[in-house]
Amino acid sequence: MITCVARSEEKLQHVVQELGEGHKYMVADLTDPAQLAHVEQELDNTKYDLLINNAGYAIYQRFEDAPLEKHENLMFLNMNALVRLSYQFLKSAVSGDALVNVSSALSRLSYPGGAVYCGTKGFVTCFTESLWYEHKDKGVYVMALLPGLTLTNFHKVAFSGRPGELPQKLAYPPEVVVSEALKILKERRLPSFISGPRYRFLAAFASRFFSRKKIIEMMGKRNPALN
Repeated sequence: MITCVARSEEKLQHVVQELGEGHKYMVADLTDPAQLAHVEQELDNTKYDLLINNAGYAIYQRFEDAPLEKHENLMFLNMNALVRLSYQFLKSAVSGDALVNVSSALSRLSYPGGAVYCGTKGFVTCFTESLWYEHKDKGVYVMALLPGLTLTNFHKVAFSGRPGELPQKLAYPPEVVVSEALKILKERRLPSFISGPRYRFLAAFASRFFSRKKIIEMMGKRNPALN
C-alpha cells in the first residue's frame, strides 16, 4: 500500500487514482505541527517499508528582503518535519526497509540568493549520510537524493512570481530523477546520490578545479534573484 501526503486534495486524488486500488492519501500541511503529528501517527500505526521525504520548497531572494517568518517556515518544513518523520520511521524500521530523503545538488555548493534553502539542504544531506552509516549494518538503507534543476513548478514557487528564470536546458524531467533514484535504491550502496549526469560532472569538476570562493561567486552571479 502506498500512502501519499500533500496539501492539495485534488492532486492527491489524481495520483491515487493513477496508482489504482489499495492505496490512499492524507491531506496535510507539514509546516503545521498538529497536521505533521497526524502523519507521524500514521507511521506509528501502520508498518511501511519505504518512506520518501520529498516535501520542501525554496525562497530565491536576498536574505533580508524576505520576511523572517517565511525563512523559519521553510526551515521547519525542510528540516524539522523531515527529521521528525525520519525518526518515526526509523525507530521501527527492520532489515529491508529504506528511507529516502530528498535533498538538492545545491547542498554540495552554496547558493547566494537562496541562502536559507541551500543551508537546509546541506543539513539534509549531512544528516541523511550520517543515518546511512548508523543503519547500514542493520540492513536498513538510508539515502539522500540530490536532484539538480528539475522540470516542475518548484522554481516558480521559489521566485514567488518575481522575474527570474533558470537555465531550462540544464533541467531534467522528473521521470529521469525518479528512474535514477529507483536504480540507486535497488542497489542500496550509496549514502547520497546526485541525480543527472550533468550535475554529477559539474559537482566533481567544480570541487576539483575551483576554490570554494570561486564556486560561491559563480553561483551568485548565476542566480536571477540577485540581478
